[in-house]
Amino acid sequence: MFRISRRTFGKHLLAAFVLALLYPARFAHSQLLGVFRNKGHETPAITANDDFYVTSFDLTPAIDRERWSLTIDGMVKHPRSWSFAELRQRPQTTMTATLECIGNTVGGDSIGTAEWKGVKLNHLLNEAEVDPKSFDLVLRGADGYSDSVPASRALEDDVLLAVTMNGVPLPPDHGYPARVIVPGIYGMKNVKWLTGLELVDYDYKGYWQRQSWSDTALVKLSSRIDVPGDRERITTPQYMIKGIAFNGRRTIRAIEVSTDAGITWRPGTLLPARSPQTWTPWSYTWNIPKAGEYTIMAKATNDQGLAQTLMAKKATATALEIHAVTVDVEI
Repeated sequence: MFRISRRTFGKHLLAAFVLALLYPARFAHSQLLGVFRNKGHETPAITANDDFYVTSFDLTPAIDRERWSLTIDGMVKHPRSWSFAELRQRPQTTMTATLECIGNTVGGDSIGTAEWKGVKLNHLLNEAEVDPKSFDLVLRGADGYSDSVPASRALEDDVLLAVTMNGVPLPPDHGYPARVIVPGIYGMKNVKWLTGLELVDYDYKGYWQRQSWSDTALVKLSSRIDVPGDRERITTPQYMIKGIAFNGRRTIRAIEVSTDAGITWRPGTLLPARSPQTWTPWSYTWNIPKAGEYTIMAKATNDQGLAQTLMAKKATATALEIHAVTVDVEI
């Protein structure tokens, strides 16, 4: 998503106010709106590594892959460790999955989709023979960060110990040399720079859980309008509105679009998702009746019938508030 620097913003804002003093009010008004115009961009199916959001507990650690190892211990019958070379010699699985930060704002860009490749985590856990009384799998990173997922979730077939991202070794900021990918759970539990796995018989609270953030961290239902951008100017009588919807491992069943600030809603078109673990792109063809200012909204519905609601734009336990953009139509 487009970001404007504070320096550029200040220069444009100053220029706009000067124009407001020198030119008629209507022209000055259009110039002031131009400062805040945000041209929309269609979201690609795969997020480039350089564009993928980064959120970390601490600074990125420097890790020597040749000296790195991953250890499994705690409530297992066979504690052991693997070198990076040993992990790479094991059968590799590729999975395309979306990661989202739990702090992502409505319509925000702290979300991305990548093609991850590595070892299925349950293969390692099964070799270690997990005690059935285990409750949580604690994930420890080289930066001192730790979090947990239920042991039962860690043993499912779609959890990956990833070593590559979009065809290259994990970039340092994204967890080199290995991180865990748990589809459907917010990024804070997809621990980077992984060094240790420990099975425990209690509900382990990581740093963010101790700050009162969600323990389950299941991804909430959300949708985003990518095209047009907020305050964008539209000059054609027909316009293709585009965006994405996401609800973790839940399937998106419908998208609806409003062009009158939520008074009426019309069905949009869901496009194929890259995989069951990724966001779903969508589109809506808007036949614009006349010039003016419009507020566009989008709401998604999942496979359980849960839909986003206006509800005074309050986030619920399972869905985020509706995303809206305002546009100016000149036709």
